Amino acid sequence: MDTVDPVRNAAPAPSAGGISAVIFDCDGVLVDSEIIACRAVAELIAQYEPQAPVEELVEQLVGTPDLHIVRQVAARFGTVFPEDIGPRMAQVIDDALALSLDAIPGVQPALAGLGLPMAVASNSHLGRVRRSLEIAGLTRLFGEHVYTPEAVARPKPAPDLYLHAAARLGVESGRCLVIEDSVTGTTAGVAAGMTVIGFLGGRHIRDGHADRLRAAGARLICPHMDDLAGLVAGLRG
Repeated sequence: MDTVDPVRNAAPAPSAGGISAVIFDCDGVLVDSEIIACRAVAELIAQYEPQAPVEELVEQLVGTPDLHIVRQVAARFGTVFPEDIGPRMAQVIDDALALSLDAIPGVQPALAGLGLPMAVASNSHLGRVRRSLEIAGLTRLFGEHVYTPEAVARPKPAPDLYLHAAARLGVESGRCLVIEDSVTGTTAGVAAGMTVIGFLGGRHIRDGHADRLRAAGARLICPHMDDLAGLVAGLRG
């Protein structure tokens, strides 16, 4: 895990007039689900391709569409997956999350204290995101502002999902703050013209991840949820 001082590593606040809304990724930011989902998918893939390195797959899967990894494994090893591999992966993820999903430590008080309009924009499907928010006790904080790829033409890393969330919140994209744990999501937030904070509080985070998020365009790094309020306050001016 990266050891980061969120103040010392902070970039200057944006000049777009401050922050008026916060849009959160879900997996790995609000709920500690990434490590659970990635391991479930990696173990499923290994059933069809024993040569596939599970731990390597777990790291590759973070923030990446599951079927992208399937295509990579098929190209690398010549593996033939069943036609219903997509639904099978969705099922093993849902089963794994139902058994062991937890909220990110400190997320409820961190969000409750922000005092800004908030939304969720996740690459997961809507049913899974809503179940995750319910388990984490966050449903009431977001209400109807929960958005997934079903609502847009392209998922992350395209900016569509974040732009859609901003439009539904009624806030200009340049005044939105994105909280993301993945390079894919950070790329999407930057492409949408938003300020991105890279989050490192999930169990799936490995050494060097802060640098990867910065390289993708994250303006600030948030090691733990306890740090979020101070970073947001700094951006609001």
